[in-house]
Amino acid sequence: MTVNRNYGIDFLRGIAIIGMVLAAVIPWTRDFPGWMYHAQVGPPDFKFNPNNPGITWVDLVFPFFLFSMGAAFPLALRSKLLNKQYGTILFGLMRRGLLLVFFAIVLAYLTPENLTAANWINYLTALVTFFAFFLVFMRFDGSLVKKYGLQLLGFLLIGSLVCYHSAVVGNAFDKAKSNIIILVLANMAIFGSLCWLLTAGSFVARLAILVAFIGVWFSKDVEASWTQTLWSFHPSVNWFYNFSFLKYLCIVLPGSILGDLLIQHKAIANNNYSGEDRSKVGLLSLLSLAFVVFHMVTLYMRLLHLNLLGHMLFVVSFYLFFKRNKNGQFSFYRLLIGWGIGFASVALFFEPLDGGIKKDPSSFSYWFLSSGLAFVFYIFCDYLTKNFPNNRVISAIVKNGQNPMIAYCVSAFCITPILGLLYMLPVFDQLMDVSPYLWLVRTALYVFLMVLITNVATDRKWFWRS
Repeated sequence: MTVNRNYGIDFLRGIAIIGMVLAAVIPWTRDFPGWMYHAQVGPPDFKFNPNNPGITWVDLVFPFFLFSMGAAFPLALRSKLLNKQYGTILFGLMRRGLLLVFFAIVLAYLTPENLTAANWINYLTALVTFFAFFLVFMRFDGSLVKKYGLQLLGFLLIGSLVCYHSAVVGNAFDKAKSNIIILVLANMAIFGSLCWLLTAGSFVARLAILVAFIGVWFSKDVEASWTQTLWSFHPSVNWFYNFSFLKYLCIVLPGSILGDLLIQHKAIANNNYSGEDRSKVGLLSLLSLAFVVFHMVTLYMRLLHLNLLGHMLFVVSFYLFFKRNKNGQFSFYRLLIGWGIGFASVALFFEPLDGGIKKDPSSFSYWFLSSGLAFVFYIFCDYLTKNFPNNRVISAIVKNGQNPMIAYCVSAFCITPILGLLYMLPVFDQLMDVSPYLWLVRTALYVFLMVLITNVATDRKWFWRS
């Protein structure tokens, strides 16, 4: 493992990216329970129902990824800010945002299922695109000609494929059709980073930005108001920017608070556990995991009174734990629990709004609860990476978190094309006809290959960076 990395953040990001891929390859069948899918899109008919409140584990993976993204801002930018490298920072932010927008558009257009040529052409297109992504997103050593020459070659390959499918095959290209998840990440990479830079010295100022956004959100429908103008100002750029995307600042900025806390308390936050503290931290990590699972289950089942009662009991349990364990690592964990409980408590006050907590359309309770749960869940992640540093499963998840761009697209642009060219996909379709449970073989294979390929790339230092 690399020195000076926070493996708890990597593990959190890895869990999130694996969860995102898993959610995408789980078969949609009424034979499986609703908690295996988004709460607003589930069995029996899998039709989007915006009036269906609740959350499942699927609804938490993307906000956990956003939270880890926010946590990385201070870890990546603090030293540059202290050295007053403002130009370098701003150039890096814009470069990252633009590359992610490019990534979002290409993912949506060149994925095999969206192409209209013969299957074998679509599969080869995806594989060439996957190779071109290595040229575009890897940081190569050597001369400037080599670095930017290889990147230019990657752009040209992708551009040629887009031209072929749009001009020759006739599959119209539209830049407004993009991968919404990556597009949101692009907006957060820019606006989230800028918000952190403006508030790097003050948590209060950072929270004030969230309060200001809440004000805009609730006043955006007031006719002729400046907030309505601000909300609607994207007539010609809505293919890459929409003010409503800024709602995810309610997750990203709390994540940046975790990153700052990790820096401020580096002396104790990065320490390994002593023998006598190990069992106590293990107990705290289980309590933290239980906190996350409890809120997810009770809100999904709409056991709201039990949810409130259990929330208060967890608060008491954490208080009693830290009353007996105050020093060293525990003093840092107490801060994280405080922030987590704070955001989760605020979320529960918003829970009745718009008919209950929802991912889509997302609600204040969803954003703030996701942030609160992520603060608490980080303790579980930190414990696993420190207590089991050589465990193969944990290391594999960490490596996926260190290379998330590969992990996110390897299924559609590498695994599916190869299986398609080998005529394996019809075999999986036949399994589905026999039993939906046999389709889980395909799900397990996809997740295993995604983790394996990403780990190989990470071990070889083939990192994709926007």
